[in-house]
Amino acid sequence: MTFIRKPIFLLLLIALLLVTTTGCAGFMRNLEGVTEDPEDTSNTPLPIDPYEKAKETRIVLYFKDEIADFLVPEERTVMQEKKSTEELIVEELLKGPQGFHKVLVMPPGTDVIDVTRRSDTVFVNLTDDFLNIFDLSTIPGKENIPEKEIPQTQLEMKRFALYSIVNSLTYLDGVNQVKIMVSNTQLSYREMNADLLLQGNSTLDLDSPMVALVRNRNFNQTPAKTARFFLNALLAEPNWDVLYPFLSNKTMDGSTLPPLDEFKAQIPSIVGGMISFEGNPVLDEEPLMEKAFVTVQFIDKTVEPQKQVTEVLTLDRVDGMWKLRLPSIFSQYRQ
Repeated sequence: MTFIRKPIFLLLLIALLLVTTTGCAGFMRNLEGVTEDPEDTSNTPLPIDPYEKAKETRIVLYFKDEIADFLVPEERTVMQEKKSTEELIVEELLKGPQGFHKVLVMPPGTDVIDVTRRSDTVFVNLTDDFLNIFDLSTIPGKENIPEKEIPQTQLEMKRFALYSIVNSLTYLDGVNQVKIMVSNTQLSYREMNADLLLQGNSTLDLDSPMVALVRNRNFNQTPAKTARFFLNALLAEPNWDVLYPFLSNKTMDGSTLPPLDEFKAQIPSIVGGMISFEGNPVLDEEPLMEKAFVTVQFIDKTVEPQKQVTEVLTLDRVDGMWKLRLPSIFSQYRQ
């Protein structure tokens, strides 16, 4: 007779119980209609995504006005996923404006290599294309300038290119200055063709490395600049195809501005200009949140005898741009 030792017997008994229990559990699940799915990962821990989910980010970009020589803002909402807000701003700026009456002034082919931020300074690293000359034929108002004015115009456009980047980035909280490099290299003012940035700075010369640039509001549109641009156009016969986009949909007397074709039909051709002035016609500027008041002075040439007029013009902020309410001098022509 063969005897099974007690320890071995106990191990065999435990194994038998485990097999029986597992089989019964599977049998009961089959009775309840529950089947095993080898691809079911509902209870499997999901991998952690190292990147945040894409989110909507509001940015403000500055482009040159299509006609006037100042920068105007364009608010844009973009999806941000892996890139920093600073890099996103430069990339979106180089795509050009989405709205009307704005133009990107940038040397052709310019692209971004990388954008980094250290404390309050953003470092923008651009490709060598940023050193190209501008194609003036693509910039409204600069297509047919005299040949002798081309070098100066190239300098002016480079200044607009630089400050469209700087003013867009310094709109961000905490960003106070922008350092612009080309192909990882810090260039001089001469190499960057940024001669005009040295105006009024006696401590630097053309061969000095270009320093980080701070925000310069002088390049942005203001109520006073808009009023001055409009009044300058009235010194000769005004081109309403150019001026109309600078007008608010309201007039000084509170009426609604008619469509362009109807408006042009109401205003007769003016020979020799409607007004005259010497120097700067703007005396004062009072910008508020969504409205501004600009005091101007000029000679009204539409009446006899001609008279000096001091008028407070009203401007409305429309989609980030300052637009002028039609001055009262035009009321005599409108029905």
